[in-house]
Amino acid sequence: MSALITILLPFFNEEGWIGATIDSLIAQHDQRFHLILLDNASTDGGRAEAERHLARWEAGMSRIVPVAIPGKTNALSAGLSLVTTPYVAICDADTHYPPCYIANCLKLFAAHADATAVMAIDLYDAADSAAAKRRMNRVLGKARRNRDRCHAGGYAQAFRTDALRQAGGFDTQRWPFVLEDHEIIHRVHRLGISLYDAGHYCHPSTRRADRRCVSWTRFERLLYRFLPRSRMDWFFYEFLWRRLEHRRAFAAALREKNWT
Repeated sequence: MSALITILLPFFNEEGWIGATIDSLIAQHDQRFHLILLDNASTDGGRAEAERHLARWEAGMSRIVPVAIPGKTNALSAGLSLVTTPYVAICDADTHYPPCYIANCLKLFAAHADATAVMAIDLYDAADSAAAKRRMNRVLGKARRNRDRCHAGGYAQAFRTDALRQAGGFDTQRWPFVLEDHEIIHRVHRLGISLYDAGHYCHPSTRRADRRCVSWTRFERLLYRFLPRSRMDWFFYEFLWRRLEHRRAFAAALREKNWT
């Protein structure tokens, strides 16, 4: 079975989390994918845990690649250079992906030639619960009103590989900070649209209770939401760049395991 999509899964010290994520990917109904795990200089038992869970899967469907340079963006850059499939999905090591996840990615790309990205809705309750339905409606509403903005984190993004590369890919020279998931969508949107669908979702972890060091302020978020598209280059590469640099909110901040 030929792979159509490659999953890039960067991880750093994810012992106790990564195994369940791998199990959710192994359980995908559509197996036309290759899984590349990017070990970003882990010092715990995360790699061994990943190897144990991958051993239950068909040989040749996955690989673990060491990436010595710290930072998620560096890991994704190394991973993207290995991708040979038409599509690429970015997954996080602490996120659960439902069995329809890959099938939905491929279906949505196939149905929309103008889409450069497919985005999953992040849910924090059972998918059939009232809370999840409210969350879906909220995200879909935002996506309709603000089509040129990002409404999903890096754990929920898939791309046409050629468009992602044409946009510059993952590059710390272009963007060395946190919020890389929003900045990359800004670049990819120059080439096409992002798709959201009520049936396409995932379940991220809520373990990082304090996100102040890896996110933006309320003022920054409001500017991102309401500025016209013509001002987005200024927003990212002048305004937000200066502010994140001042706060030293570089991508490596995501390596701090300050779960509270």
